[in-house]
Amino acid sequence: MYLIYVTCYLISKTFVSSMSINVYDNVLSKLSCDVLHREASKAGLGHKSFTRPMVNKDSHPIIEQALDDILSELGDDINEKEVQYVEYWTRQEWRHIEAHADIDEHLAKEQDLDYSHDQSFRYPQNGHVLYLKIGSKVRGPTCVFPGRSQGGDLLKHSSKFMNHDPNNVDLVVVPAKEGRLLRFPGEDLHAVPRPADLWFLPFVQGAAQFEPEEEWGRSVILFNTWTNAPPKDVPLDAMASPVSNNASFSINPFCDWINAFNPKKVEICSSIYDQEDSSENISAKIWLLGNERRRGYSMRTVKLSTSSDVKDAMLESQKVNQMTMQIPQ
Repeated sequence: MYLIYVTCYLISKTFVSSMSINVYDNVLSKLSCDVLHREASKAGLGHKSFTRPMVNKDSHPIIEQALDDILSELGDDINEKEVQYVEYWTRQEWRHIEAHADIDEHLAKEQDLDYSHDQSFRYPQNGHVLYLKIGSKVRGPTCVFPGRSQGGDLLKHSSKFMNHDPNNVDLVVVPAKEGRLLRFPGEDLHAVPRPADLWFLPFVQGAAQFEPEEEWGRSVILFNTWTNAPPKDVPLDAMASPVSNNASFSINPFCDWINAFNPKKVEICSSIYDQEDSSENISAKIWLLGNERRRGYSMRTVKLSTSSDVKDAMLESQKVNQMTMQIPQ
């Protein structure tokens, strides 16, 4: 048994570090998803942070204990001379989140007011989404643009990205699924459109539904890891009395996680303009978050060309898809 655990640990250290975007299923049991969902519902929308390694793990709230366990399973182990900061927040509703990369928000606000400071953004090391409870009518994928950090990057021709075609923009579409974990580089642009095919619609009418939770809930814990220093002005190690720490929850060992995304094996759905291709060529309008400096672009939206296969992927309920979009000629 000990040999199996050591082997599993070494696999996690090697495998996770070798891929830029990771998606795993069966990270949590349904019971643990339920426990963490209840705790997340109490936590509110405010950002918090804690330090790893934990000095006294039992004094931390359940969410922090769970995230610490997950990061250990991923191979993010640290020694006494190293410190990792974990910023986290929760969300129970499926809301439209425009394309953005996570940054040190308060530092960026200071930079906006004082141009004598360094104007480069500070990004986390890795971003994560842990999916807990997903309503039956929710198609709320997390869409990640590998290697691009600002909206303006979507229009830059480059050969440094995944498919090495300077005209293509890579996109990884990760459907919301209970017990799933998404991990991606902290500088990557990402979004959650609502409705899921929003980027392809000329306009949207009507207010979004959020109840009942069984149909429209999208409960997630979002967390970033930081090195050297925590994000500015985010409460750190605020040791309020742990809530419901006698609740039963556990993180499945890494050996039991199911790899849901392997870009070396996944079939890339390319939007090449081929008249013999059965998919329809369509236009997409990507909404961007933040001010002009953060967007890296003067407009609130970026227009790309793609195929109807990308729209279909956005409406997928479970399968992770690696797609390509194209910069208009």
